[in-house]
Order: sequence, then C-alpha cells, then structure tokens
Amino acid sequence: MTRDPATGRPSGNRLARTLARYPELGLIVAIVAVVALIYGVEPTHAFFNPYSQRTMFHNIALFGVLSVGAAVVIIAGGIDLSVGSVVALSAVVCAKLMTEWLPGARAASGPLPIGLVTAAVALTLVMGLAIGLLHAFMINNLRLPPFIATLATMAGLRSLATILSNNRTINVPSPTFRVLGKLGGLNFRLPGPYLDWIPIDSVPVWIFAGVALTLSVVMGSTVLGRHLYALGGNETAARLSGLSTRRLKAIAYALAGMLAALGGVLFAGNTGQADGRMGNTYELLAITAAVVGGCSLAGGVGSIRGTVLGLILIQIVIKGTGLVVPGIDPSQIEGLVLGTVVVIAVAFNQRLRGRG
Repeated sequence: MTRDPATGRPSGNRLARTLARYPELGLIVAIVAVVALIYGVEPTHAFFNPYSQRTMFHNIALFGVLSVGAAVVIIAGGIDLSVGSVVALSAVVCAKLMTEWLPGARAASGPLPIGLVTAAVALTLVMGLAIGLLHAFMINNLRLPPFIATLATMAGLRSLATILSNNRTINVPSPTFRVLGKLGGLNFRLPGPYLDWIPIDSVPVWIFAGVALTLSVVMGSTVLGRHLYALGGNETAARLSGLSTRRLKAIAYALAGMLAALGGVLFAGNTGQADGRMGNTYELLAITAAVVGGCSLAGGVGSIRGTVLGLILIQIVIKGTGLVVPGIDPSQIEGLVLGTVVVIAVAFNQRLRGRG
C-alpha cells in the first residue's frame, strides 16, 4: 500500500482530506461537470442562451439571500425550518404596509413614493429580526430544540400570513417597489452581445452579492465568526471557555430571520404580488444549498462561499434536468432533485469527514 511520505497515512486518503478541507474545490468541479453534461446531452443548447442564464442567476440571487441565512444558523449548530413561512409573512406584511397600513398608503396613486416603500421594507426587516429573536428566546429560555421551535413558527407564521392577506393575493404593481425584485429593474446592461447573460440590471443580484460577501468576511475573518463556529462545533466547550452562547444564538437566528424577511420583500417585488401561499419548500432549498455547500448539520463546519456554490449547483441541476428530460417543467422536479441531492450531500460529507 502506498503511503503519504509526509504523514505516513495511506495516500488514497489524500483526495478525501483535500476535499474535506476545501469543499469549494469539489463544488467547482461538479458545476463544470454538470454544465458540460448538459451541453453534450441537450442538442438545442437552450440552457446557454442569454435569457435562460439571466433568469437562472436572478433566481440564484433571490434564493441566495435565504440560503446564506440558513448557513449561518447551521454553522452555529442550529436549524431554521421557518424560512418559507417568514418569506410569506414578510411579503404580505410589506404589501399591506404599502397599500393600507402606513400613513398615506391608501391615498397613493401611481408609483408609490420612495419614502413609503423604504419605510415598509425597513419595518418588514425589523419584523424578520424579531422573529429570529423569538426563535432564540424559545431555544434559550424555554429550552426547546431548534427543530421544534422553528417547526412551530413554520406552521404559525404561515397561518398568520393567510389571515392577514384574507386568503387572497395582494397586488403591488408599483414600479417603485417592483424594481427591488424583478429581473431588469435597473436601466443598464453590460455592452456587447457576449455579456447579455450577466444580470447586473437585477437589484436582487447586487443585494445577494453584498450579503454573501459581507457574511463571508464576518464568518471567516472576525471574532464573531470564530465564536459562531465554536458554538456549532461544541456548545459546552464554547460556554466553558467564556463565550455567551445565548447571545451568539440570538445573533445567528436574528440574521437568518432578517434575511428571510428580505427574501420575502424581494420575492414580492419580483412578482408584484404577495399571499400566504408564498415560500412553500423554500426552507428545504435553503438548507439543501448550505448542506451541499459543505455545512454539517451537526454544526461548526461550512462556509458562505460553499453555500453560494452549492446553490448554483442545485439551480443548474434543476434547470438542466428540466431541459434535458422532455415534457418536464423544472418546477415539477424541484422537490425530487432537492430530496435526492440533500441525501447524497449529507452521506458524502459524513463519509468524507470520516475518512479525512
């Protein structure tokens, strides 16, 4: 048996150790392989036309905000099953604020005033922050497991969204609000026919890029990030070393709640509508992106970069499968793809970390 001269361990484990240490490398290889497979199998190459690519990256940005929040909670050793319900409630609350609740909302005709939209979005984000703090309170003070605490709010918040919307769709067609979520909301594009696939005219793309970059720096290069990793790795050891585990949980869940609320605003802006049925299974996609990106459900492992790459891989697989398999819409197979991918990713990560 060949052994690594540096460590004396079997050299066959070198690849496993490399992938365990740098999971982003494996994700990049997987993305390239899947794209190459789609190119070879799908004869029309519809996946690669500019409109298809712009739509896909726009969707990645919309779901990316949710996935980054889910990754922070998972790294900190928790789980948040309420993401989809927070999206629905936030969309409904933001729409109601702009159309009924805020002063001057009913009198507004035509495009909504920027001040009104700003106030509605800010209040919605505060609500998301409060929901995250509620999760932390139930986990810290009521000693509920994160699974149970967020499962309860997943059901309760969706019912509240349905009640507030009177079980109907709330329309917010104002371009002032729609610019926050729709593709092509900004009035500029990159010049040249070969750059049409880059959706820089999408506000969600810029928001997602800012959120992902900021949290990547926070998690990878700050004391707060190291403490969140320590909390997820071993809560008892973190507490005995003097860390305020209650405060750290509050920060993690507050961030996830606020980002889920931001996602609700963006999804409502994308369609110009809000109702209590929005966001179904969004929590599954967010958690799957984090797990595929290398986050361990046991906590303490993962990265924001990996989560972004995991989400890109999932979206490519969903969209590509819908194009390769005739007669199937990508939305029809999304659940099947997510369920299969999360099982494979968790099994692969467990085996890889065990070997590495």
